[in-house]
Amino acid sequence: SAVLYSRLRTRQKHNAQLEQQKQQIEQMNQLLKMKILQARLNPHFLFNSLNSIQYFIAGGDKKVSLQYISRFAAFLRKVINYGDELSIQVQDEASLLREYLWLEHCRFFDKFDYEITVHPSASQASILPFLTHSLVESALYKGILHLNNGHKGKLDIEFLGEADSLVVKISDNGCNRSIRQIVENRKEHVNGDEQMLMRRIELFNAHNQRKITASAADNHQSGEQHRHVATLEIPQPLFDLNQT
Repeated sequence: SAVLYSRLRTRQKHNAQLEQQKQQIEQMNQLLKMKILQARLNPHFLFNSLNSIQYFIAGGDKKVSLQYISRFAAFLRKVINYGDELSIQVQDEASLLREYLWLEHCRFFDKFDYEITVHPSASQASILPFLTHSLVESALYKGILHLNNGHKGKLDIEFLGEADSLVVKISDNGCNRSIRQIVENRKEHVNGDEQMLMRRIELFNAHNQRKITASAADNHQSGEQHRHVATLEIPQPLFDLNQT
């Protein structure tokens, strides 16, 4: 009986170790999927940027061409450097957005202004790389760039800390939701990027007790200009301590 019991305990211990290894492998697979997704950059942005370089060169504006190429190269370097990281600091994410929006503003300089604010409460927070990119791109291509009658767009991005979470708010004064839906049916290249964002959030949430949440709403308060607000709430610390 003692021998059988010892064998049973050994087998149970071995099975428990196999199950633990299986869970670790699954977790590694999910993290790998997240890294693959975040490393993908919307090819339309790359093509548009290359077309812009060609446009500036053809127009004979050497100074703007060189400046655009320099900033475009800096943005790509950051994308490559951060693409291999599971998380980065908020200041790094904000720096990526500044490079991206400078490039887009250079292409559409008379269409919109933008402001990025990192509040002191969020200075030590961390975030998944490029998590905000598709929301910012959506604000531009589904809202701001479709304003007419001479209206100029305004894009505001805020990073702030609340309790044990990082809150990111991306607001714009672009066209309202019904018009956005019409635009969405014509401009499908942004949709794929948004689906990628939701997939990344789903992968993160599947292996962490505290979840990333995403929401969006239109502000129609009386006396105020219409604004669309997308919000991300991200737990801090980013990953559960027992998984790091």
